[in-house]
Amino acid sequence: MSAERAQAVQVALAELRRAGEHQRGLAGRLAGTHGGSERTWARAVTDARVMYAAELAEDQAQRPAPQPE
Repeated sequence: MSAERAQAVQVALAELRRAGEHQRGLAGRLAGTHGGSERTWARAVTDARVMYAAELAEDQAQRPAPQPE
């Protein structure tokens, strides 16, 4: 992965964390804000969504299981 692409993925990942979930049109908003093509940002968002889902799964796995009363 190129340094530019890695940076774009990190920007997209930060947006996903901020929003708490994927929002339709994110790639277009990132392209408008940071420049570049929407298609390039769409690929970065796709990669970031995979990373974000893994983070959520890891967080869920680290939480203790609820204890029955």
